[in-house]
Amino acid sequence: MKIGEKAQVALPFILIVSGVIVEIVIASSFVAYFLSNSGLGERLQVQAQTAADTGIWDALNKISGNKDFASSQTVYGISTTSGSATVTVSRTVNNANNTYVYAVASLGTAGTREKYVVATAIVDQLTGQMQVQSINEQAVQ
Repeated sequence: MKIGEKAQVALPFILIVSGVIVEIVIASSFVAYFLSNSGLGERLQVQAQTAADTGIWDALNKISGNKDFASSQTVYGISTTSGSATVTVSRTVNNANNTYVYAVASLGTAGTREKYVVATAIVDQLTGQMQVQSINEQAVQ
């Protein structure tokens, strides 16, 4: 075998091996990218949930401090270190039971993720005693 023939055999072998190595590196990059994004999405989801819960508890705290809070529908925003929430508070009067029925909705947002939490509370008009009836997560509309 001559020297020129050996070089002709070595060149395709080197190209094939380097092509396989490049494909492995590209595939590894995609796997690493998708794994890191899945963790980020989960973290953003938890942060959105925390922001929505913060909005609910902030509204319930305001209601417990002032039983006449939100005589008409009230919408306000609240910011946390990891997200924000838009809180909507509405009140209806139940004259038969002498109570206020509050409906609180909080839309928590963190990055591209959103969580929606609603709560219902009943406040006695005379004593101001508050009972939280429910706090539930619902699908974002």
